[in-house]
Amino acid sequence: MVNPAYRLLLGMVVLLSGVETLSAQAQYASVEGESGDYYTSASYHPDAPHKMKYGPPQEYFDPAPEYYESVDQYHSGYAGDVEQSGMITRVLPVDRGWSYDHPMDGLFKNLANNSWMRIEYLLWKAPPGNQLVGTETTSGNDPRLPFPAEDNTGLLTLSTKEVDLSSIGHDGSNGIRGTFGIDFQSGTLEAIFFGMQSDYGTVSYGQADLLGASFGQTNEISIMTFLDGNVGLVGRDFNQKFSVRYQTQAWGAESNYVINTERLLFRSYYGAGGLQIRPLVGFRYLKIGEEMLVRGSYEDLTAIPAVPLFETTVQTLASNKLYVPQAGIRMEFVHPWFTISAEPKVGFGVNNYNGSVLTNQFLGPTDPTHVTQISKTRFAPTFEFGVNARFHLSEYFTFNVGYNFLWANQIARPGTITYYNIDSSNPTNGVSLQAQDSLDSYKLHGLVIGGEFSWP
Repeated sequence: MVNPAYRLLLGMVVLLSGVETLSAQAQYASVEGESGDYYTSASYHPDAPHKMKYGPPQEYFDPAPEYYESVDQYHSGYAGDVEQSGMITRVLPVDRGWSYDHPMDGLFKNLANNSWMRIEYLLWKAPPGNQLVGTETTSGNDPRLPFPAEDNTGLLTLSTKEVDLSSIGHDGSNGIRGTFGIDFQSGTLEAIFFGMQSDYGTVSYGQADLLGASFGQTNEISIMTFLDGNVGLVGRDFNQKFSVRYQTQAWGAESNYVINTERLLFRSYYGAGGLQIRPLVGFRYLKIGEEMLVRGSYEDLTAIPAVPLFETTVQTLASNKLYVPQAGIRMEFVHPWFTISAEPKVGFGVNNYNGSVLTNQFLGPTDPTHVTQISKTRFAPTFEFGVNARFHLSEYFTFNVGYNFLWANQIARPGTITYYNIDSSNPTNGVSLQAQDSLDSYKLHGLVIGGEFSWP
């Protein structure tokens, strides 16, 4: 049996401990059960919807203080005999993480929580098109089909034709595109970079091809040219071998701001999703570089005088640098499981381009190397359209698949800046082919596959 005195002593200890605890809590509690004056608790909303993009961070967190009070403003007191222990105690609030210690800490945390990154694989192509390597003929017929050619006596006993670039550039090349974005309450800031691997295409013919049935019983291949700027039966013939090697590469960077607005047609919906139509503005830099290398051999030992074997080279280079302000519309249907989007963008900028044409032994074995160049700046419009489907595999990761089409006008390309012309005033050793200021359009399009990660 427990002594009643022990029971009384134990009850007094428990009572005094409870009074001391309530007294300590009362110093930092406000009236009517509200949070204290020095800090307010912060908690994540467990019932918040799927974290849709472009939603303000206020939807997911309770308000929290931007900073604590000065340390000197918290209660302090002495513990025991100060002269003996030298200890001073001070009551401080509980540390709730790096994002509450200073306003800048909270800002960095909000930026991290509302930022995301997208990495995509690109399989894009930019074919040069059905461009002739040469000019049209006097007959007006398609020079891609066999037509009569002169032999070494001047009689039309041979058959020849011209080559085009229609079979080049249809396989595409690999590339990568990275996008980094930060969501604000007023919109989304995005930075985008893409780069394509060099795409090579080749058209080549040998002696067996020149006499084969698949080649149309043709004896040779020709690069027909103008004569003093007019159509004529002049040019360079190749009866041993002929090849065209075409290379293209593109890369670029852009920055866009997608605006959240509730005005007129452009409406942005927060929360569970739905249709979102938002305007965007930005700036694009685009670099396009291409090269066309033509090589062909000719030999005629029966001619008088005989023509020994020699090889002709024509190399055309083109480089374009586009600086384009742009605007567009982003249309999205947002669902907790998926997002379907379409985004047209139109740009009006300038193209700073240059090109060069090199010829070696084009007119004959004694024709030396000639190089002509151009360099100008022109107005250049652009248009881009992309469709995309994003599947939300988790709250922080999505799988993306889509198609992208980019068009730019006023672009210097090897097939158009080469001026196929012979000057009759100097037909033996003068400059044959030259660089001309003739521009064309450029199309880059293909498949997009990737993923998007957002920071928790």
